[in-house]
Amino acid sequence: MFSSPLRSPKPHLQQDPQDVSPLLTAELAIEFNSLKAPRGCPEGIYITPSKEGILKWNGVFFVHRGPYVGSILRFTILFPFTYPQNGPTLRFDSDVFHPMVDPKTKIWHARGRLSQWSPRVDHISHLLHSLKKSFKSKDLDSIQEDEAVNKQVWSLYNHSRQTFLSLTSQRSLQSSSRSTLFPGEYPAPPSPTRTRKISGQSMTEELGKQAIKFKEIDRDEEIMLWNDLKKSISG
Repeated sequence: MFSSPLRSPKPHLQQDPQDVSPLLTAELAIEFNSLKAPRGCPEGIYITPSKEGILKWNGVFFVHRGPYVGSILRFTILFPFTYPQNGPTLRFDSDVFHPMVDPKTKIWHARGRLSQWSPRVDHISHLLHSLKKSFKSKDLDSIQEDEAVNKQVWSLYNHSRQTFLSLTSQRSLQSSSRSTLFPGEYPAPPSPTRTRKISGQSMTEELGKQAIKFKEIDRDEEIMLWNDLKKSISG
């Protein structure tokens, strides 16, 4: 049986649809359809294939509990041409302050069984459930220093919890701000310096290009949606 770790992807090249074999296309179609099954895709995570090609999927993760509560995190899943023999790469589209996210590549590293990908045993659904679990306190508590990808974040979480919570709270507020969610309607102010951008402008410039976009609704639309939701629940 083949297995491979989730590693950094090779530089992305423009995908030619003719390069993707019919077998791989079928494999990915099955994986995507499986997310529609009950508990296939975790609550709070949304996935859509990218217009750039079938080997790239875009996702959004709404964090509902734990130290990262309130965060809205965009990510990309990249599939190799050798899938499913080799596993996909899950990379966030912005900086994520997490012990298992590489600060340079923004790639999230799975732990446990999924750290070594087993074809036809491991699936995208497993990967997404593991991703969601990794942002909860119980999973964060179990990370050992030698397996942490970001040692600095691991150290803050274990030895300076208040500082860690303060930093994650700040990033959570930024990720859910209007300028981040609706960059077209609420552009961030120009950066006053030429230093490395870590504020809203660079983030919103990138997020404005993403496949999954948010639309701000007014009060009347909100009431209408709530009424439709109540009707669907009551039957």
